[in-house]
Amino acid sequence: MSPNKLRFYLDENMDPEIAEQLRQRGLDVLAARDVSLLSVSDGVQLRYAAAKGRLLCTKDAGFADPANWEIDHFGIAYFPNANLGIGYAVTALLQLYRNETAESMKNSLRYL
Repeated sequence: MSPNKLRFYLDENMDPEIAEQLRQRGLDVLAARDVSLLSVSDGVQLRYAAAKGRLLCTKDAGFADPANWEIDHFGIAYFPNANLGIGYAVTALLQLYRNETAESMKNSLRYL
């Protein structure tokens, strides 16, 4: 996998099935439950994703406000719909993967 390809981190608000379906398609994806980061603060979630060079995927509205970002990061994919369907999320993240790079997503926010 190219070092400039997106790598994903799904926080605890995202259905773990999304991570599984993306992995089945060959993407590099971690979920909060994979790394024992359930019930931790938003800051911990973002610092973990940044430290691992991963784009944070979330439904948590706290990440939609750049004033809440305390560090540089590798991008945030924000899903504002609380009733997010797994198929929609998988499709949206696949499209992001195909159209963006790790460099183009640095410190950016995408509403999906």
